[in-house]
Amino acid sequence: MSLHHAADPSDEAKPYVEALADVCDHYDVDVESQYATLSDPASKVHYLTAGEGPPLLLLHGLSTNGATWVPMFDALTDHFTVYAPDRPGRGLSTAVDYRETGFRQFGVEYLADLLDALGIEETAVVGNSLGGFQSLALAVDYPERVRRLCLVGAPAGLSRSIPPLFRVLDLPLVGDWLFDFIEAESVADARDAYRRINVEDDSALPDAYFEPGLVAEDLPGQRESLRSLMETLGTMRGMRPQFDLREAVSGIETPTRFVWGTEDYFWSPSVGRPVASTMANADFVTLNDHGHMPWLEPDDDATEAVVEFLSEA
Repeated sequence: MSLHHAADPSDEAKPYVEALADVCDHYDVDVESQYATLSDPASKVHYLTAGEGPPLLLLHGLSTNGATWVPMFDALTDHFTVYAPDRPGRGLSTAVDYRETGFRQFGVEYLADLLDALGIEETAVVGNSLGGFQSLALAVDYPERVRRLCLVGAPAGLSRSIPPLFRVLDLPLVGDWLFDFIEAESVADARDAYRRINVEDDSALPDAYFEPGLVAEDLPGQRESLRSLMETLGTMRGMRPQFDLREAVSGIETPTRFVWGTEDYFWSPSVGRPVASTMANADFVTLNDHGHMPWLEPDDDATEAVVEFLSEA
């Protein structure tokens, strides 16, 4: 199995493409690396695609990229054609300044444009963290385009509270210094960060999993785009009011499942359950001793919960 890239990568992109290929080789999946051309400012969106069947859109979190879903591809691609885009400013997608674009509307509109470019009218959607926010917002703004909705790991948008580390990151000057200080420079650094924030047990993750994220930080505009997004999303007080989706989410009628770890770094299941209970067609799966990215834990509990739900008629 291997990665098939749409074109010869530039010298800047080559290390990232090679890192993607190593991840695909490790997980023994056959993946295509493609680009969609959209209107500015998104311009060019890079995505990974694999499998056969109805479409499934996979949306990653704040500081990750589309490759974070590759460990789940083997379980998903027997049932779906998966599309895992890099959010603008991550991976090989065009970097944008979120202080200019904003995120509440732009973070949905470029997804609608991407679906148009791919010829997809309706799709199942899986989102994690900030990608969970986008998934919920897409279902709110374009309900006719979302067939089923699965939030794996706590989605943003259901609480304005954020952990202390991210409050400090939103401070002027101090936040800029901390943002640079905590940048992972090695696989060991990345593992430490994942253990602190994303998973309870990183033992199932090979070194190759972390490489795309490490080499991507050297791509033009990556760090600046991420910093601009963080400034747009929150302040020292927490998430900005426009990113509170609780009232809007209660009106979602799309079949929805929350898959939420008890050890989620950002928000506990007690944040999500009341919201799910207001939705017409939602259920809630709690995974004991699982973190913010529960499909990366050593067991298959999260992946099985996702596939079971998405495969229902």
